[in-house]
Amino acid sequence: MDPALMKQRQEFMKNAIKSMAPDRKKKPKKKPTQGKDGATEDTGKKADAISNAANFGIMAKIVLYMKNRHLDQKQWSLSLREITDEMGITYEIPKKAELWLKEALPKNPRLQTEEDGKLKYVPPYKVKNRPTLLALLKKHHVEGKGGVLLSELNDCIPNVEQHIKALGDQVVDVPTQINKRKDHVYFYNEPETDMVIENDFVALWRLASVDHMDEKKIEEYLQKHGINAAKDLAQKRLVAAAPKRKQKRKIPQKTYNVHLAGVLEDYEET
Repeated sequence: MDPALMKQRQEFMKNAIKSMAPDRKKKPKKKPTQGKDGATEDTGKKADAISNAANFGIMAKIVLYMKNRHLDQKQWSLSLREITDEMGITYEIPKKAELWLKEALPKNPRLQTEEDGKLKYVPPYKVKNRPTLLALLKKHHVEGKGGVLLSELNDCIPNVEQHIKALGDQVVDVPTQINKRKDHVYFYNEPETDMVIENDFVALWRLASVDHMDEKKIEEYLQKHGINAAKDLAQKRLVAAAPKRKQKRKIPQKTYNVHLAGVLEDYEET
């Protein structure tokens, strides 16, 4: 056979094989689909929760730093950048967290925004020394506001317990517990109301037991002797009544063999 024809035949066979082979197209990559339980959405929520927790943690550190500055008599205002520079955390705060802090810090009750936009620490009470502390206790006593917590005074001036100890009998110290934490409440001791009572009367008072008496009988006894018992004048919280359950609508059931009512007979033994 002619070599030229053989060459043409081989080329023809190659082209035929190529045309007969199926086209192999690249399959497009599948996009990550969301699972049945919303795995993608849950991941986003967890990331937001972690970010919010980190932001509130930074804000708590800033408020604590401003409080310590106030107690150290460094009571001038600072900008957010100046605060973070002094704390040494400027480069640790992301840009998004910085924008969040600029909006959240002015709303904090322990911080005050000045006209120039700088922040200043605001203590719970305007107490600067021992005389102002005694004046605060007197004011609460006169206005009937009660005592002042040690935890709040610690945010105003340092060494509060030493000042209380120096005031002596002018202050009454009552241990208490706030939010499962031990605390103290300080009251002003009015000297005019101090009365010296003999020990015999104190002993009689402590021996008098009213455990076996009803509260109504105690109130009647006090009223007979011209003493009005204190009543609870606080507004009572109304408890909403439980909503009534709706009765289920009865679905009419079909009855069968109605047309044979007079024909069917019951042969059961009575």
